[in-house]
Amino acid sequence: MSISPVSNSYPILQQSSKMAEEAASEINQIQQFDSLKIDGLEFNKVDLDKEPDKVSQTSPPSSYADPLIKLNQSQQYNRIGTNMLQRDQDMIGTMLDLHV
Repeated sequence: MSISPVSNSYPILQQSSKMAEEAASEINQIQQFDSLKIDGLEFNKVDLDKEPDKVSQTSPPSSYADPLIKLNQSQQYNRIGTNMLQRDQDMIGTMLDLHV
């Protein structure tokens, strides 16, 4: 019975891709929110027509730190997944060299 690292590396690569997409989406939301601000005191405006729960749903992420951390983790997961695939290919090449 053989155990292949390929079956373990693909979920890691998929998770990495998913994390990168989420982080990119969060960064895009922050940039869109920042571009909507016209005045430096825009945050002081109070909309009396809105309900409190709707206001909390539209609040932007606080900073770029969390999405950038997510991107860094995604990069590390991607390196791990590709390293596992590369090691598998190296082992197959070594086994072929031994049998020849």
